[in-house]
Amino acid sequence: MRTRNTLFYKIAGILTLLFLLLAFLVTNTSLKLSKDYHDEITQGLNKNVSTYIVKEVQGLYDGKTVAESKMGDLMHHVMATNPATEVYLLDLEGHILKHVAMDKEVKAKKVDLAPIKNFISNDGNLYIKGDDPKGSGEKKIFSAAPYLHNDQTVGYIYTIVGGNDYDTLLSKHQGSYIRKMSVQGMLYALIAAFIVSLLAVYLLTRNFNKITSAFQSFQKGDHDARIKGIEHGEMGLLATTFNEMADTLQSNIKDLQSVDTLRKELIANISHDLRTPIASIRGFVETLVIKDDELTEDQKKRYMEIVIKNTDKLKKLVDDLFELSKLEAKQQPMQHEAIQMAEIIQDIADKYRIIAQNKGVSLNTVYSKDLPLVYADIALIDRALQNIIDNAIAHCKKGDVVTLELTREDHNVKITISDTGSGISEHELPHIFERYRKGKFLKENKEGSGLGLAIVKRIMDLHNTHIGVKSVLDQGTAFFFTLPIHKQYKTL
Repeated sequence: MRTRNTLFYKIAGILTLLFLLLAFLVTNTSLKLSKDYHDEITQGLNKNVSTYIVKEVQGLYDGKTVAESKMGDLMHHVMATNPATEVYLLDLEGHILKHVAMDKEVKAKKVDLAPIKNFISNDGNLYIKGDDPKGSGEKKIFSAAPYLHNDQTVGYIYTIVGGNDYDTLLSKHQGSYIRKMSVQGMLYALIAAFIVSLLAVYLLTRNFNKITSAFQSFQKGDHDARIKGIEHGEMGLLATTFNEMADTLQSNIKDLQSVDTLRKELIANISHDLRTPIASIRGFVETLVIKDDELTEDQKKRYMEIVIKNTDKLKKLVDDLFELSKLEAKQQPMQHEAIQMAEIIQDIADKYRIIAQNKGVSLNTVYSKDLPLVYADIALIDRALQNIIDNAIAHCKKGDVVTLELTREDHNVKITISDTGSGISEHELPHIFERYRKGKFLKENKEGSGLGLAIVKRIMDLHNTHIGVKSVLDQGTAFFFTLPIHKQYKTL
């Protein structure tokens, strides 16, 4: 709850400051626009003042000299119409020749003619400001007209509308206007800031407690904790992200637990299988050492053959463990190349034919000679095929048949190793590729390490292909997988 209040005050404070700033900017902008609006209206109403003055005061300037006697007429005219008006007589270069301006003295000697000419060319219908001859530095609204002598322009009448009295009055009322507008603007801004702050905090924090609760529950070990009922907006995105992250973490945790369990089982199984041949080797060697004089030559030979057999079994188990570890750690580099599977199959068949014949098992090969090359690691594929054939022969009895078959399927070559042996039970079939799976299927293969099919599965994974198996108990088993045809043969 403390987090929620802190968030509330932060957001409320920030929005209040923003709206106060907005109120200040709105006030200043409104004052400027109001003044510009008033100035534009005033200039429009007084655009012809200079023209009237020119008509009323004739003979004031001939282009060279100013008739002092006419200055009285000019001043009388200005005082009679509007004492706040300032009138300046300019020559053709903008120099101030004479002026009628109350209060402040005129500091400027010259004014910019560009705004004046622009004003005259637009007949006074353009909102424009000109120089202030009294040197305030502020631009003033004005009226202007050319002063003619003998129908030629010899100068300009430049009239500042309002003058100092106008500025003083405007400043006086503007102060009151600013205070009223500022108070109202700040009041409205504060109310708006408060309302918007509450709304923003509500929208941002209404689901905050749900999210915090889910995080805390997950942190305490409840890996089933999920954020529910939040689907939209940023909070919805956060909830979805958390839920997906929690699913991934939970899955990883289960995988790690499964791996840990499998590791313990693997260590226990391997320890048992390592202990058995080691104990056998030790027992027979001790017998040979202790009872050397009592044993016949045939007994010694048989004991040594048992020692060698157990040594080979031990070596195979260690080799398989080492190879599987390398494959799972991806330490064995893949060396893909174009290979002819028919040659591989035939070589392996020739290698295992004597072993199969000694057991009374027939080993056949079925393939077409025009099969294209495949793209794979020849050493790894050869090892996978040997492991599968080892299992096939081990589960066959006299009179059974093992068949190695190659067929083409689209852009792949399918390799099938089938046998008519004992088969695999339905409940064992999904687990045969697990590391050191000790079901009836593997127990019957007494020469195996229990890791052969796990190695096969890892080799297929490295080739990005799937190995399948079909089996019927007491009828036989078939393993099959595909390898991609080498690119130069895909179009054939």
